[in-house]
Amino acid sequence: MKKLIRSTLSGLAIVVALIMIFNLSACGKKNDTETKSLYAQGLEIVQLMSEMTQIEEYVELYSGSNEIKTIIQNIGIGDFSSPKAVYAISIAEDDLAAMVGSNPDNVSEELKNYIMQKSLASLMMQINGMSSVENLAASSVCTVGKTFVNENVTEDVIYLYVYENAIPVAVTFTIGENQAVSASGIFIMYDGFTCGSADEIKSFFNDITVDVSEVLPEK
Repeated sequence: MKKLIRSTLSGLAIVVALIMIFNLSACGKKNDTETKSLYAQGLEIVQLMSEMTQIEEYVELYSGSNEIKTIIQNIGIGDFSSPKAVYAISIAEDDLAAMVGSNPDNVSEELKNYIMQKSLASLMMQINGMSSVENLAASSVCTVGKTFVNENVTEDVIYLYVYENAIPVAVTFTIGENQAVSASGIFIMYDGFTCGSADEIKSFFNDITVDVSEVLPEK
């Protein structure tokens, strides 16, 4: 009986050990996915957008305008392989509300948060609206979005990817439930958008206070 008990316990120990190994392995894979940085996630979106501009069939599917097609083709000429700089742009809720002309005090916190996130996500589209209608349409055709999990993200933020020989790309990250993050990328078509440095970006927004900091690539 004792031998049987020892044998059973030994077998259980092996099973438990194997379960722990499998769990640790699964956790490791999960953490690898969750800890991919916003910098890297944004770059993946930029690469998809760049590829999109070079696929004629895709452009024709979403736009029948020759002028818009030409604009998109010109975007695709740029080199988006390596950004010259990446800037994180954060805007306080009150400042964002003032910027979009909305201050929803008499609504639930859930709806207020939704409105603020919607406003942040549409901010760069509004900047493109300061350009031509054709540029605005071209940027709309080439937007890319994705959703992923990242427990390290604590606030909504815009990452601005600036290039030497290509137009800037803005990727907006907004936080959802259970650490889900929604990301949306858009080409910045407005020539008057100055983004050569953090100070230039701050100056563009004029009387609205924005926090701008450079994001360094992972080593």
